[in-house]
Amino acid sequence: MPHSSDHRHPDWDQAFGADTEAIAPAHILEHSQASAPAAGESRTAWRSVVEAMVFPIFFAVMFALCYVSAFHNPTPRNVEIVVTGPESSTSILVDQLASKVEGKFDLQTSTDTAAAIERLQGREIAGVIELGSPMTVHVASAEGPVLVQAVEGLTQPLAAAQGQPANIVDHAPLAPDDPTGQALFYLLVVSTIIGYLTITVLAQVAPAMKMRPKLGILAGMSFIGIALSYLVSSIFVGFYAASFVENLAMLAVIFTYTFTVGLVSILANKVFGHAAIMVVMLLMIFLNFPSAGAAIPVDFLPGFWSGVSNFWIGSGAMDAARSIVYFGSTGVDKGLFILGGWLVLTVALLVFTHRPKKTSKDVAAHAAH
Repeated sequence: MPHSSDHRHPDWDQAFGADTEAIAPAHILEHSQASAPAAGESRTAWRSVVEAMVFPIFFAVMFALCYVSAFHNPTPRNVEIVVTGPESSTSILVDQLASKVEGKFDLQTSTDTAAAIERLQGREIAGVIELGSPMTVHVASAEGPVLVQAVEGLTQPLAAAQGQPANIVDHAPLAPDDPTGQALFYLLVVSTIIGYLTITVLAQVAPAMKMRPKLGILAGMSFIGIALSYLVSSIFVGFYAASFVENLAMLAVIFTYTFTVGLVSILANKVFGHAAIMVVMLLMIFLNFPSAGAAIPVDFLPGFWSGVSNFWIGSGAMDAARSIVYFGSTGVDKGLFILGGWLVLTVALLVFTHRPKKTSKDVAAHAAH
């Protein structure tokens, strides 16, 4: 029976953009009958390769620029601490420390310890130093171990001057199996990847898919991906020592965040085309994670990153999730406002860019009427 002398798949050349002779000499490829590529085709292939290398270079530069600039020197910046006790004692102590901690801590005084602790639990301040014997330090470790260490570091010399250790009281402890408090951050990272990767894959395998099924797939993948990540991570860190309702509310926030990330990816694909992946990574990876206030508390970030955290989507989602899980939803409104703002803005821009364009036939038909 006659057979073809070319054993290659008919779509081989289309898949790799050039004949196989561009990879190996003709005498090595058995039964090869293809001719060498023209010089113009070779130049086109190399141009595509060079253009494709822009993405890994972009990734390397932006990763170093954003992550290193944000995390290289975590230093407290105007961290608010209230010193409570008799007015004469607190004023003298604050006056003595003011010059030493200027720019790092914002020390305030109060005679009402209960009111100061309420502010701590309301996420308004970072700690309370209660003068007395022994000296008591009130903290909320759910805000971040780095922040707690800074407050304790400020207090230890004061307690040592009294000849006794400071008594530490934690008003928002982290889950026993998550002493670093990073589990929520990892869930945020996974959720971000689910959101933009779902849309990136759809853009490759179904570029002509209409908006409605695309949104349905995004919603389904957001739900499935978050549920799987949450359940798998619970094997190691449990359920954040929070109630069922609190976990459910936190997952609702993370789902909204994931879906919004996907919407941003859809918008970027519509506006920027092939460059969308770099735009999405800039927004959701390079600006999002350093400013989220998870790996490093916001009060320890440099000025630029601290400012970005006031309105960036990851910071809003992280802040809302942390409020729900560790602070009984106290202060959750700030994070929800940021997250909701991104959702509304993205939907509005999608509606604006998705409006069908009028063709010449439409214009002519309208003029006829």
